[in-house]
Amino acid sequence: MTELDRGRAGDGAEPRPGAGSTPFFPGAPGLPGAVPPPGAPLPAPPAGGPPGAHAAPPAAPPQVEGRITVGDEVAEKVAVLAALEVGGVCALGSGVRVRSAGDAVTVDVGIAVEYGHVIMDVAAAVQAGVARMAGLMLGARVAAVNVTVEDVRRSPGRGSGEAGAAGSVPLPPMGTGPDAGHAL
Repeated sequence: MTELDRGRAGDGAEPRPGAGSTPFFPGAPGLPGAVPPPGAPLPAPPAGGPPGAHAAPPAAPPQVEGRITVGDEVAEKVAVLAALEVGGVCALGSGVRVRSAGDAVTVDVGIAVEYGHVIMDVAAAVQAGVARMAGLMLGARVAAVNVTVEDVRRSPGRGSGEAGAAGSVPLPPMGTGPDAGHAL
């Protein structure tokens, strides 16, 4: 027997019955009836339900007249924050534009990808993340998320220390270079 089973040393307490024979919390104060012994079936709850419960189901909240409008700036900010959460996105390009059509929204987002990340993977992650967060936070159906990768940048602290290593890396104009005319 442990000291817990015997009671406190020197207090003259009688040993407690074996562990598990009585519940630690016998019941809520003020509730009638005793706790049944372990293994015995529990009695049915009283007809009125637990104390403090209402007999009737709670009433639905009252309907209030008016409308709720989410500004386009708020929708754009949700898309911006969702895009910037994606690993590999180091900045926004031309920004974000949200267009509403009934209960659906279309989001256009331009991003700059950090050098060394797979551009298509980052763009797909931005597309999925913006669609998920816009749908959740705006409560609207997201018809489309169009992602345009507008820049590639090196992250600060990487590179050879050359001037402009932390800034943007200029891309050649479209239609020049050995792969002219090929889409990603």
